[in-house]
Amino acid sequence: MFSLTAFASEITDVRWGVDKTNVLRFVVDCDKPTGYKITFDGNTMLITMDADLNSKVGRAHKIKSDIANEMRLDTSEGKTVLKVPLQKAIGSKDYKGFTLKKDPVTKRPDRIVIDVMANKRQASEPAKTTPAGGKTTTDKTPTPAVSKTAYRTSGGLKDKRITLDAGHGGSDPGAVGAKGTKEKDITLKITQKVEELLKKKGAKVTMTRVKDVDVYGVNATDAQELQARVDVAENSAADLFISLHINASVNKNVGGFSSYYYPKTSHDARVATAIQKRMTNNFGLDDLGIRQANFYVNKRSSMPSALIEMAFITNAKEEKLLNSNWFQSKLAKAIADGIEDYFK
Repeated sequence: MFSLTAFASEITDVRWGVDKTNVLRFVVDCDKPTGYKITFDGNTMLITMDADLNSKVGRAHKIKSDIANEMRLDTSEGKTVLKVPLQKAIGSKDYKGFTLKKDPVTKRPDRIVIDVMANKRQASEPAKTTPAGGKTTTDKTPTPAVSKTAYRTSGGLKDKRITLDAGHGGSDPGAVGAKGTKEKDITLKITQKVEELLKKKGAKVTMTRVKDVDVYGVNATDAQELQARVDVAENSAADLFISLHINASVNKNVGGFSSYYYPKTSHDARVATAIQKRMTNNFGLDDLGIRQANFYVNKRSSMPSALIEMAFITNAKEEKLLNSNWFQSKLAKAIADGIEDYFK
């Protein structure tokens, strides 16, 4: 007899995020196309999926959102339920769900995506913020940077203006590993090593931060902080902007490198590919590919740019590697070599 459970889908990862319009999104990675339905138990949203849950995926997670504070996963008999207690009752127009097929190019798996739009606001809506000086102001974050063509994309590294962004910092630790490793600390160490290597090759490098600080200042909105980083590149008339980060996942088994770009120029994908190739050729970690994404720093910078995810801090093996000086140095060299390849 055939066992039906042998053919059941499996959930391999669950992620959440809040975009600039305040939409809360859940993304569920599956190893094959998976059916689902959305129901409610009072104010608790229930996403029931026709799949088992991989044992590496955590069951309970905190959420930073004004509509939900936590999510929980329960699994039984080939079904997994994602439970999200909401702060208020929502209607059918306040959420939506859809599926995305496996993409062999970007190496993304089949996915279930759920958007909660109950507290959505317009992207252009000014937000009241309190900057470092303590005076409440209205956030007038500019629209995407006006396209420019003064940047250089070839001819070698010598005299090229490159802005390096060490992700997170100051009040924002970024992702934190099981051993307490903070993303902001590792990104700064690696970025400083990349800076040194590029300068030795004749590049002119500017840094968004050189110590553990918020670039805009404390109490900034996400848009203000990210725009402050973009402004460093714009004010330096940079030819290239590279933002370095470390990935995280609720699935502690997920690891590897990935590189993100926004196709505002014909060169963004090219630089992401050059760096990704160097990283994956130098280590035995998984190649998660290059991916197009609407990350603020990539989309708002006028020059070619890429956001690099340098392994997973939530993977025990990779957290250990990220804390080692030899790995940091070797990874910095791979990134610097990728940047050099891009300018050839």
